[in-house]
Amino acid sequence: MTNPSSPSPGWLAPGLLAGFGLLLGAVPLLAKLSAQAGVSAQAFALWQALGAGLAVLAVCVAKRSPPPLSARHLRYYLLSGLTGIALPNLLLYWVVPRLGAGLASVSYAFPPLFTLALALLLRMERPRPHRIGGILLGLAGALMIALPQGSLPASVSPWWLLPALAAPLVLAIGNIYRSRDWPPATAPLPLAAGMLLGGAVELIPLLATASGGILPTGGASAMLLLSAIGVTAAGYLMFLELQRVAGPVYLSQVGYVMTPTGLALGTLFLGEHYGGWVWAAVAVTFVGVALTNWRR
Repeated sequence: MTNPSSPSPGWLAPGLLAGFGLLLGAVPLLAKLSAQAGVSAQAFALWQALGAGLAVLAVCVAKRSPPPLSARHLRYYLLSGLTGIALPNLLLYWVVPRLGAGLASVSYAFPPLFTLALALLLRMERPRPHRIGGILLGLAGALMIALPQGSLPASVSPWWLLPALAAPLVLAIGNIYRSRDWPPATAPLPLAAGMLLGGAVELIPLLATASGGILPTGGASAMLLLSAIGVTAAGYLMFLELQRVAGPVYLSQVGYVMTPTGLALGTLFLGEHYGGWVWAAVAVTFVGVALTNWRR
């Protein structure tokens, strides 16, 4: 007999997608506020991953399902942590103080396009004209932001868009990797804990390059870090379950939710404002993403 309180299969993937996107869409705002409070990008990324990883690990232990520690699993934790946590988060948190939380969030719109492009190259997806057209439209949206003089705020150099676009490419690589190398007979939650902790371990050596603070210096910065840990832990309780039930291309569509969330929060709480050309570029990018997933 079906449990009426559990989500139906038809609503499970969209519900997980919306929940994860809303939670993680708030992180660029927290990253910029933490930078203003003196916390370096390296430290913010490390404490976010470590704290969330320990929180998810505690849930695993409570459910008597700790992360397996075989060589295969340890490799998965390190590689998924590198491509899904350490490198893309560090890139994004590095550019947030320069681009602003809202504009940095636009990069979240590109993982669906990059993931699909990689899936087509690896023959995990069949090529269709509308999907290829969607990828080209998405790239056109990025060029609309980067190339025209005056499209960005005067204080923003277009060169900061390069690491902002490198981050979704790394995320796309991670989306593909996690599906292709998923350890057999392993539940999503232990893998999420291992992924977060693997990313945290890889971020530790980078603390030596931090130009800002490594530890919170006051109550405000501590609360911002704790907030980032909380929303990340809650999001990753959904993250790999979403990948398991829906696959890497569907998972990558979380940018549908994260981008408008980040733009709205940057506008509301940080007073960030962008010209009409940037908003038009965001619209073109979203049309491209919609085309790539037309039948979904």
